[in-house]
Amino acid sequence: MLLFSAVIGANFAACGNDAGNDEGFVRGLCEASSALRAGIQQAGKDGATSTEPGKAVDLMVAPVDAFVKSFGDLNPPKDLNDWHSDATKQLKQTADTFRAEKKLTVLASFNDSPVPDPPAAAKARLQTVATGVSECNGVAFLKP
Repeated sequence: MLLFSAVIGANFAACGNDAGNDEGFVRGLCEASSALRAGIQQAGKDGATSTEPGKAVDLMVAPVDAFVKSFGDLNPPKDLNDWHSDATKQLKQTADTFRAEKKLTVLASFNDSPVPDPPAAAKARLQTVATGVSECNGVAFLKP
């Protein structure tokens, strides 16, 4: 599960009132990423106790799909709307391919973070915001 060791933070619903601004977007992303990490770790544990080959990978489909949905449901700051739309499409395509092929190599693009890099200025701004959001503690957020 090293592929997901630096993945970010889970529970998108908590960011409801903050949607459309940097802090709400970052909080929701960190929460969704934490849920992904927890789901992947649980799938690994559950799959390790199964005698069915590939069970862990099968179990990873649900948390990957949940992350993609949570990310797509986020309301980004206005200047990131186009990036968010493109990133959502890319994540959906990755999840669809993973669901169809059920191979960990499909998730290689997730590496440190499943989220494609936003424009440099926005990335720096979001990284700064993340330092003040408790839901991002312990989460590698938009690594430089």
